[in-house]
Amino acid sequence: MKFALELFVPEKLMHPGGSSASDSKAEASQNVATSLEAEEAIQHRKARRIIEELDHGQFGGPSFGQQTIELMSKALEGAEASLPEPASDQQLRLIAAKILKVAGDGERDPIRLKAAAMSALGSVAGNADEKPPST
Repeated sequence: MKFALELFVPEKLMHPGGSSASDSKAEASQNVATSLEAEEAIQHRKARRIIEELDHGQFGGPSFGQQTIELMSKALEGAEASLPEPASDQQLRLIAAKILKVAGDGERDPIRLKAAAMSALGSVAGNADEKPPST
């Protein structure tokens, strides 16, 4: 079989093991794509876990269907991706809590859920510089 491959693939493109240089480049790009997909899957599971934990904690059990939880998870992922620096778990939980509240009011559009959550995060960050009222 190696003889047949050498007839069609010039020697300068062949590696000592018999594979061509283009095969190794394709394999490397496939590995990069696979690792990106794995990272996205991890982020998706993290967002979904946070949404489900808060949903169970606030309402004593699942109050949203799987499709709505999926939409809220996507909104949380989008919000996290739009932040200028990596978000802490506390920030993600604040965003997720706002997403749950807005979804509880009937909103199901992931873009609107994300926008509402980001505006809430902005108001929390804006109030962080203010002094708490004295008692």
